[in-house]
Amino acid sequence: MKASKIFSPKVSAVLAISTIVTALGFGWSQKVSQTKIASSPLSMLVKHPTIPVKGMTLNGHSTWIYAIAISPDGNVLASGGFNGTIKIWNIDPKTKTPYYGKSYYTLNGHTDAVQTLAISPTGHTLVSGSWDQTIKVWDLDSGKLIRTLSGHSDDVESVAISPDGKTLASGSWDRTIKLWDLQTGNLIRTLKVKNPVRSVAFNPDGQSLASGSEDGEMMIWQMGSKDLTPGYGKLKTPLAAHKSSIWSVAFSPDGEKIATASYDGTVKLWNSQTAQLLRTFAGHKNAVWSVAFSPDGKQIATGSYDQTVKLWDSRTGDLLNTLTGHTKTVWSVAFNPYGNTLASGSSDETIKIWQVPYEVTCAGPNLNSCMRGR
Repeated sequence: MKASKIFSPKVSAVLAISTIVTALGFGWSQKVSQTKIASSPLSMLVKHPTIPVKGMTLNGHSTWIYAIAISPDGNVLASGGFNGTIKIWNIDPKTKTPYYGKSYYTLNGHTDAVQTLAISPTGHTLVSGSWDQTIKVWDLDSGKLIRTLSGHSDDVESVAISPDGKTLASGSWDRTIKLWDLQTGNLIRTLKVKNPVRSVAFNPDGQSLASGSEDGEMMIWQMGSKDLTPGYGKLKTPLAAHKSSIWSVAFSPDGEKIATASYDGTVKLWNSQTAQLLRTFAGHKNAVWSVAFSPDGKQIATGSYDQTVKLWDSRTGDLLNTLTGHTKTVWSVAFNPYGNTLASGSSDETIKIWQVPYEVTCAGPNLNSCMRGR
């Protein structure tokens, strides 16, 4: 995704009301208002007395931050930058200052921007993809390079690791998806598509892979066992999902839904089995670069060119919160495995750690549905 491949995003005219519920006591803050007005299975809040909403900022990169990933135990965050460096951070909440929020080490090896990161289910392996056309596999515990995977002929835009930790998928500007044996580094198969691939994601059951392309098409590929399934790597569902490029795809934790984030400024939610459009999330003013589900699947986080992170109710489509604090494009968002923390990486050279609201926020057009207890 070189600079020549980034265009001025179109502006979406839809704006949305936003508030936030809980506070996290760290370095920077934002002011919002709320008053509790009723109770239901989820507390409902509406604007009034002002309280501070705080978060933590990780500083250390001297360049745009394109990619972030959080370990399965929630204690480690990896971030990749425009200058090819990767930083590993301590975000274990049990760690006392001054070590909390500090970088363990910096990984050097890529010769161009690090566009994508993934951490294995064991938490011991980190995979990075770069504009230098390579994929690197790292020992996350020691920071040592295990191997470099070569084979793509253009930028590596996205990497994803299968739930069993055995298979690595990579999507590239070279119009291919490559499947690799993560243990050996051997190439298993190359899947060819019509347009550059922006994003890949495995279904949590490991039986399928979703991809999003530059032309706005989402594809679902059959996975399963490469040894036992005759249709391994076979295209199951091609779908013209957006009118513009899809930058990010994500499966819900139960595997029943797929979210797609697009340059057109919207996020769409699909049934992963039927490819039926379930709802569209509109509220960002510009292109949406990243999308992630909370571990319980109830919330969706999005990061945008408009410098904001938005939290949505995946079940209703309601906008729950808009998180402001970044001063430039938000390229990447990721939840921790407990769902109480969200991280975002930005062109402003910072990573922000947010506490995710554990009470639903309601205001404006959402108030009536909240009063009914949803």
